[in-house]
Amino acid sequence: MKLHRLEIKNFRNFKDLNIRLGQHAVIVGENKVGKSNLLFALRLILDPSLPDSLRQLRQEDFWDGLPVPRRADDRIEISVELSGFEGNDDHLALLGEYLVQPDPMVARLTYALLPIPGRLGGSTSEADYEFVIYGGGRPESRIGYELRKRLPLELLAALRDAEGDLANWRKSPLRPLLDRIAGDMDRERLRELTDCVSQATEAVAQCDEVRSLGRTIAEKLLEMVGPSHALETALGFTPADGDRLIRSLRLFIDGRLRGVADASLGSANVLYLALKTLELDHQVQHGDRSHTFLAIEEPEAHLHPHVQRLLYRSFLRHRQSSPSTEPDGTGQESQSTILLTTHSPNIVSVTPVRSFVLLRRSADGLATEGVSTATLELEPAEVEDIERYLDVSRGEMLFARGVVLVEGDAEEFMIPVLADLLGVSLDEKGISICSVAGTHFLPYLKLLGANGLNIPHAVITDTDPRAKNTGYKRIRKMLDYLAPEALAEGDSDDKIAEIGERFGLFLTEDTFEIALFRSGRHKSYARTIEELSAKKIAMRRASAWKADPGSMVVSKLLLDVDAIGKGRFSQRWARHVAGSSSIRCPQSVSGALRYVVGKIDGAALSGRGGNAPQEPPAVGSL
Repeated sequence: MKLHRLEIKNFRNFKDLNIRLGQHAVIVGENKVGKSNLLFALRLILDPSLPDSLRQLRQEDFWDGLPVPRRADDRIEISVELSGFEGNDDHLALLGEYLVQPDPMVARLTYALLPIPGRLGGSTSEADYEFVIYGGGRPESRIGYELRKRLPLELLAALRDAEGDLANWRKSPLRPLLDRIAGDMDRERLRELTDCVSQATEAVAQCDEVRSLGRTIAEKLLEMVGPSHALETALGFTPADGDRLIRSLRLFIDGRLRGVADASLGSANVLYLALKTLELDHQVQHGDRSHTFLAIEEPEAHLHPHVQRLLYRSFLRHRQSSPSTEPDGTGQESQSTILLTTHSPNIVSVTPVRSFVLLRRSADGLATEGVSTATLELEPAEVEDIERYLDVSRGEMLFARGVVLVEGDAEEFMIPVLADLLGVSLDEKGISICSVAGTHFLPYLKLLGANGLNIPHAVITDTDPRAKNTGYKRIRKMLDYLAPEALAEGDSDDKIAEIGERFGLFLTEDTFEIALFRSGRHKSYARTIEELSAKKIAMRRASAWKADPGSMVVSKLLLDVDAIGKGRFSQRWARHVAGSSSIRCPQSVSGALRYVVGKIDGAALSGRGGNAPQEPPAVGSL
């Protein structure tokens, strides 16, 4: 089973959210954009622990854009669709009467806060509304506790006290696991073990030192309150009982030298999650429930980056299966659906590409809108490319308001420096510079484009006149995907470059290093060569080009940079460029920055998103 679609209308941040979902969902977005509200919306339908007093929403839970007093048809409505359960008889029994689509099967569950007929006449009182939960789009098909019990959503809140819950017997996820094995153990064997424990504990209680302490306590009580009020006391162990004996087991760490209370916050969180997932899986396996939706807020809390990746790779990849997708490594149907809200690029880096949900404010700033990658059209090789690409540093693009895609290290190091000189604060604008480590930009255009995450973006690629696959050919290939109607047979290279810029595709004349040198950065280039090169001939060339930049030989410059290493050279060159006051840079850089800044700044005015064709703002706007 998996989540298929979520719709939220007129609830808190959400005016009209409608997104497709997959087996799991990793929800990202800025603070206060509504990630926790999205999870609460799901809880209204699926959480059996949520009391009806919280399901009876208040006036402040309506979307702020609705008029006050409310109109007679104003309502809050939240619907979740479920799919992928055709092969499970238990799921069919629970959801069969709530189908909205027979093939493939899709069931819909809906929460609605409605005005009570005849009682809403300009009033804004909570008493004028009532909630209903129903299925199949039919209000008469009411849903009750039994379905929520069988298909529950459990929330691990952001401010959870993992250490406290582990220590609290009633809250500990270890308790149901011990209860389970206590019920499964052979009773005769358990009785034998209980007798052995009783004999050992009684022997301890009868030690002279223990009995002496017991008498001392009794005498002190007599002395303090007299024989009429003194309690009859004795030192000993809890009377042995098989089930109690099993439930008295406790977890220890560090070779049984310390208890869980002595664990670090991060270790306690890992331990809690491990026990919780075991508990949930056991409940499905033993028929206590049919499926679990586990929602975790800020799953990165207190965890080392390596542990974040290891832990949530296990959650999101080992469990990414359903009857209609892939096996999860066990050959069985996945028993849980995971929903995470996170700000961690470490978790993003191990997330399957079709599991992202991005929330952001709408163009007018009055509501939250969302996009998902669940139905993103990608070839299997493109999925592999993106999932390999989204390491920790590149995972930052999921949190960006705008992205500039570049070929390699030189651009990734240098463009942030050039942006500062041009007066563009990448952090303030929320722009990430991301290298694709090559020239294969198309999968990332699909990910960021209108059918994916819909994040404003630009591409900077080299013309590479000495390469077989020139920059013009790459621009044409990208335009074939972005806007095939914009091209005509026989368009010149200049025409292709012109059209490309309207869609955020910018060509650097020659390679980036050559273009940067020619833009007027020859002095800082020479200084960098003098500091890093071990070859005297390279230093002599750099000195000559510093005096006469027109005498620069392209092949020799590239040879000297390669001898040092592009990454190392670019880092040092960027430091020297940062110390200058000149704003000179390749036109592809200023053009791409103008384009993305224009898309970000213009969104609030125009409502446009993604990479619709645009005339970039003037240079002075930078």
